[in-house]
Amino acid sequence: MRITYVGTVPPHRGGVAQHGGRLVDALRAAGHDVVVLSWRSVYPKWWFKGHQPTLSRDDQPDQWFGLRWWSPFSWLAARRRTRGADLVVVPWVTPAQAPALLTVLGARSPARKVLIVHNPEPHERTASRFACSMLVLTMRRCDAALVHSRAAAATLRSLAARPVEVVDHPPNVDVYPQPLTPRPPLRLLFLGFVRPYKGLDDAFGAVRVLRDRGVDVRLTVAGEFWDPVENWRSRAQELGIEELVDLRSGYVPDADLEALLGEHHIVVAPYRQASQSGVVPLSFAAARPVVATNVGGLPEMVIERRTGAIVGRRDPVAFADGVERVAANLDWLSTQALSSVGSWDVVAAAVVALGSADKVED
Repeated sequence: MRITYVGTVPPHRGGVAQHGGRLVDALRAAGHDVVVLSWRSVYPKWWFKGHQPTLSRDDQPDQWFGLRWWSPFSWLAARRRTRGADLVVVPWVTPAQAPALLTVLGARSPARKVLIVHNPEPHERTASRFACSMLVLTMRRCDAALVHSRAAAATLRSLAARPVEVVDHPPNVDVYPQPLTPRPPLRLLFLGFVRPYKGLDDAFGAVRVLRDRGVDVRLTVAGEFWDPVENWRSRAQELGIEELVDLRSGYVPDADLEALLGEHHIVVAPYRQASQSGVVPLSFAAARPVVATNVGGLPEMVIERRTGAIVGRRDPVAFADGVERVAANLDWLSTQALSSVGSWDVVAAAVVALGSADKVED
């Protein structure tokens, strides 16, 4: 098939760009001709506080970094570049991109259109009604959607009558399992963007609880901070755990992820909202179990007593209990986590199937 992918790919940072790059690679490996239409300017600066790379508008046969969230001319240029495609694949991330996506998807062409929905609901609820409206409009211009959790699928089906496929989320980066390092101390890792919805404060509280129980524990926080990192240093001092917490501010390059995961025993995801998570499959690929909260699609990914622990409520004591459950059976859970890794070939095949006329008409 001739496929056009409209979304971020490396050198953009973050899980969505990694996801896009891996999917494009898998589609090409399956023999499809894939053209990438990516973003030169992805978000308003006030909306997205992480690093945005400076990109040239490369007019190469298979990629084009020309989309700008604020430029209708770039939206129309991208729409023209979808002509001749059999299938257009678009990731949905934020309503800030909705006007551009609606323009690109509005082309009258025989091409099928598949929407990959990363976040059916915004992480910060302040714009949820607007985001929902934009998502519905975008879905109506597509033939089908793909998600990585049943919870996300249920949300989409309640919004628009479109076929929705659920496929496990594979790891965005190739990492290989490392032997568990000696313990104590028990080393916990919080990985990725540090944003309010990710509940780092609950992880801090759990470290305090574990310390008070006599557990020799350390927590590493590695990623770009949405708020000033000094705020989190002050919070650690308030809890009396500043010597137990290592704050590594800055984006973690792909090449460093394997060693970073290998240094730790358990990955923590105390999220307050989540459709799914790219950190969880990455942890499993490194043979590291996960402790996560019972929100969104996380309990579909993290299975209690198999690949980690699910915490039923937002509470530092409950989260500390989950960490201790995993620590008590760490070797076996690490082995089971490794056996739960998904495949990009499966994701690519699902996208192609959704983009076929027979699949959609069924």
